Amino acid sequence: MEIRYLKQEEKEQSRVLYEEVFVEDEKAFVDAYYSVKACDNRILTAWEEGKPVSMLHRNPYTFRLRGKPIRADYLVAVATRFACRRRGLMRRLLTRALQDMEREKLPFTFLMPADEAIYLPFDFRLMGNVDEEGLADRDAESLSEEYDLFVEKDEDYRRRHISWPEWEATPMMMRLVHLPGFATQIGAKEPQSLRIAVEDPILSENSGTFLWQFDGEGSRLVPEKGEPELRISIADLGSFLCGMIGAGELPGLPPAENAGAVLEKLEQIRVLDGIYINETV
Repeated sequence: MEIRYLKQEEKEQSRVLYEEVFVEDEKAFVDAYYSVKACDNRILTAWEEGKPVSMLHRNPYTFRLRGKPIRADYLVAVATRFACRRRGLMRRLLTRALQDMEREKLPFTFLMPADEAIYLPFDFRLMGNVDEEGLADRDAESLSEEYDLFVEKDEDYRRRHISWPEWEATPMMMRLVHLPGFATQIGAKEPQSLRIAVEDPILSENSGTFLWQFDGEGSRLVPEKGEPELRISIADLGSFLCGMIGAGELPGLPPAENAGAVLEKLEQIRVLDGIYINETV
């Protein structure tokens, strides 16, 4: 078994697997996908007997996060041949992809799940995505007045975009990848610091105890020793920072008699207010 990214000239070999798994996709759509998206995406595969038997595609996007451009990969075409399932192949691919994205310092990744339960063990969680009629036609300046995170529809976006009206929007899931990079865009209402212990079973750089230092515009994580004020998983931290759960709902809060000060700090954090992602592939 070999785990590797396909070379550009090999990408068409993954189409057989795509068509085996995604039988609902019309040929015209698959043609468009492989002529447009596969031009510059990255296809991570598990090879056996000279052919890919499992794969995921990393499709690049540029986002505007609180006014600043950032790159993040959309994971799509996550598939394994029917005869090769239940062997842990997708676990190996998802783990490898997440670790590679961490090394590349991509702040987060996202996907549109066929089944949310598949991705929960990898610390993906639903994000508070908005998909209202008419938003797709608004420009970046207009969107930035209401949304902290949205896709930057620049020249690269237009070159890669596939318009396919039959697609229906479904909930998106997000996972924090390079936590220090994501934290730079998370400020607080007033300067403060919080000692936090983060647990990430897949991405080692995210795990540890940090002094989380905030100002009005952003924050930074400084490795620190000592007893944390809050212990939290990377999944719960992502849900909190994306506005899906409130400070008082977080697991790992200290006992009630000591929780007040920590809650007060958490409630000062400027979590994302508005996420708009209306992409399909």
